[in-house]
Amino acid sequence: MIIINSSLWIIWLLIIVFVIIIPARNRNKLYLNLINRKKKGEPRMLPAGLMKDFIGKVCSITMFNASSGIIARIEATEDNWIKVDEKGKSRLLNGDMISDIKILPEKYQK
Repeated sequence: MIIINSSLWIIWLLIIVFVIIIPARNRNKLYLNLINRKKKGEPRMLPAGLMKDFIGKVCSITMFNASSGIIARIEATEDNWIKVDEKGKSRLLNGDMISDIKILPEKYQK
């Protein structure tokens, strides 16, 4: 009985390490890099020329700090901010927190 309990504790410990601690360390490194870059005065600007292709389209936007993405129509971009329309509600997204933007197929473009 003692062997089963100790093996369960080891399994739980491994789950905590691989599911919670390691991803949190990677996320913290990302935030520290963002903070250090801002302290040095190195802005990260969204590429205006490339963003013109996405304006008016329904896109899937993946954020660094979210486990799932946002599906919304991109309305406008200015400096490092993106204005999106998500189910009839306007929302502003910080460009520093975006990891990926993908235009959805034609059947979603209503």
